[in-house]
Amino acid sequence: MAELELNFAKMYGTNVYTMAQQRGSILRNYVTIEEMRGEKRHFDRVHPTAAVRSDSKYADTPLIPTNFDRRTVHGREYIWADMVDWQDDLNLFIDPTSNIVKMGAYAMGRIIDDIIIENVFDGVAYEDKDGMTPVAFPDAQKIAVTVGSAGGATNTGLNIEKLIQIRSKFGKADIDLDDPENKIYMAITQNQLDDLLRATEVTNRDYNTVAALVQGTVKSFMGIEFVRTGRLKKVSDGNGGYIRTCAAWCKSGAVLCIPKEISMKVETRADKCDNWQALAKLKAGATRIEDAKIIQVFCEEA
Repeated sequence: MAELELNFAKMYGTNVYTMAQQRGSILRNYVTIEEMRGEKRHFDRVHPTAAVRSDSKYADTPLIPTNFDRRTVHGREYIWADMVDWQDDLNLFIDPTSNIVKMGAYAMGRIIDDIIIENVFDGVAYEDKDGMTPVAFPDAQKIAVTVGSAGGATNTGLNIEKLIQIRSKFGKADIDLDDPENKIYMAITQNQLDDLLRATEVTNRDYNTVAALVQGTVKSFMGIEFVRTGRLKKVSDGNGGYIRTCAAWCKSGAVLCIPKEISMKVETRADKCDNWQALAKLKAGATRIEDAKIIQVFCEEA
């Protein structure tokens, strides 16, 4: 029996890891994954430089400094645990196909998405030599909730004008959108897809494409691949509705580090009457490497 329980415990851990990889996190497949050891990792950045014209023979050599700085990913630890009483059915707990396994896997996977949303789409980035100087999300990389309304006076959902501005901002930043690493993704909820469908119903040339997008048969529109998630932040608009913070980004501008992948241990606890406990751990962090490659898009929701 002990050997059987040990095998179940091993299967449990493997299954949680697999499920969290495949189904728990939605966003991790759309960002750049980098290795990391220790508490933090620095990413050095080289800023653009420029050449100058030479106006005479034998002129002094101009020295044009190349500026460097860095962005830093801070790894943080996350834990999930559950326990079954010895009077309950143990098989329901250590069976790797049980609902407890699924809930643990999904919980750890959602944490990865929250890390990306908080540190890439919403929060501050950290830079300078020690990686401790906070950098707020730049206003220039925000598309207002009123964009697309008549006179810019009322809040709007996702519309064509906001998508145009997304592509415009990336284009004006000279981002090579033909590079696969700079493919544009946009995190939205179902509400934004519904808004887009209503907006294109009038223009109707794009209606069938967006209808297919809503149904899930296509994923992209105007060169932007949409990723649906319900975990994007929202705040009250003061009138009974909400303003959702959606995000558009290039894959190369968003970095996720996972120094300790999801691990699961199942064992008995002597301090809890030998009840079985499942304990999952994860260590991860994320940051936006280039501000120009991340855009916040504010959308009204009823």
